[in-house]
Amino acid sequence: MIPVGTPYVIAALSDQPARGLVIAAPSGFARLIEAIGTLDKTETSDIALVDRISAEIGDEILGPPGTLPAATET
Repeated sequence: MIPVGTPYVIAALSDQPARGLVIAAPSGFARLIEAIGTLDKTETSDIALVDRISAEIGDEILGPPGTLPAATET
């Protein structure tokens, strides 16, 4: 279980195809996967679509592991 609000990464650490199983609740993440589908080696993700749906379901894409979000003014 990954607690709500905890940053995490899902990555394939090989040059070989990978499959994974993610169980998300509530199911907003399923909406994202349905929209972007399963890509083959010749396809690329529609990043604008990923960003839009992620924002709609309350997910924030932080960037590659080791990067930090931009500082906010207080």
